[in-house]
This record gives sequence, C-alpha cells and structure tokens, in this order.
Amino acid sequence: MYRQVINISRFLLIDGALVIASIPLLLLLQCRNKKSTFFRNLNKEEILEKTFTPPPEKEKLLELEKLADRQGSGIKFDLIVGDWKFLSVWKKNTDREDYVFSSLLRVFSANLEIKKDISIENPLKFPIITSIQFGFLTIEFSGSGNLKGKQPLLSFFFNLIEFKSGSSILFSRSLDEPKEKEKPFFALIAIEENGKWLSARGPGNGLVLFLKD
Repeated sequence: MYRQVINISRFLLIDGALVIASIPLLLLLQCRNKKSTFFRNLNKEEILEKTFTPPPEKEKLLELEKLADRQGSGIKFDLIVGDWKFLSVWKKNTDREDYVFSSLLRVFSANLEIKKDISIENPLKFPIITSIQFGFLTIEFSGSGNLKGKQPLLSFFFNLIEFKSGSSILFSRSLDEPKEKEKPFFALIAIEENGKWLSARGPGNGLVLFLKD
C-alpha cells in the first residue's frame, strides 16, 4: 500500500483513483450481471438528464481530436476552472465505452477540481484536486497543474493524499514530486460552448469525457 501511495502521481488520474479504491470496487464488480448493467445505464441517463446540451458520441470526439491536433483546441484556463465529474471512458483502440470503468467512476463520484489562485505568480500554474467518495469516506489528492501548448496539455502532479471522514482528516501523507517527463497529463480535445462538458485524452491513450458539476 505504501508503494502504491508513493507512485500514485505516475498513474493516469482515473487509474490512480481505482488503485486506491480497489477493495470496494472489487466487491462491486462481483455483481456484474444483467441487473447491474441496467443500473449502470440508468445511472448515466440520470446524469445526462441534468445537462442542457447532450455530450457528443465518441465518433464526434475523434473528429474534434483530429481538429485539435491540427490547429489546437482553443481551450483556455478560465474555461476549465471548476468541478468536473467523470462521465465516460474509452480505453485505447476500442470503439465501445468501458461501461464497468465508467460506472465505477460515477458511482464513487470521481471528481477533478481545477482552482484559480490569484496568489500564484504564474497564471498557467494552478491548484488541482481529484477525489473519490464511498459513503462518508473521501480519498483526496491535492497538487498543482499547468497548461502548455496549443492543444493544450494539462500536466499535473499530486503532493498530498488525504483520507477523510466528512471534514475530519483520518490520514494524510506527502508525496514526492515526479520528474517533469513522468508527470501525468490530459491532452484537452474540446469543450462545450457553455462549458458543460470537456473531453481529453490521457497518457495511457484513454479517451475521457467530463461533465461540469
């Protein structure tokens, strides 16, 4: 467990959350039958009902990604500030959404929070937090992120992990900052005009769709 915590910042954000949450997630995976499949689909539909603009399908996201590769995505920092919930994940070289992975991220409220800190001199460096919840327990990673390039790349690392029960901190540990080349990142693809959804590709080449909370 200690080694997993020390190396957590080297993982893709969503992979790291699942590593830490492996025990409850394994219990949930044992219930993979027709009923659980229906639950996953229902859960996603309930989330989408709260959005005004339906997010695009994967085919459209791939078109937007090609456009972003050629001329950049035009995504600026102010557009991504806020709380983002993981909605869907597609693994590398697959056309079908990874329903198990996606549903677990939704069930455990996997969240990516990007903050604006006016005290930081570099406007492209900002606080970033990711967390998952099960019941009253929360696992939270805190660190820093920055944007670079035309697409751009959202590079980040975590220097603190905390286990919380409500507002009480049960356990905390500092994490070492990885080398620049070892920091995880998201290549930002596209964002909805009103900032309701955001798409990105991670270092493991997984395609991710976020919804603004």
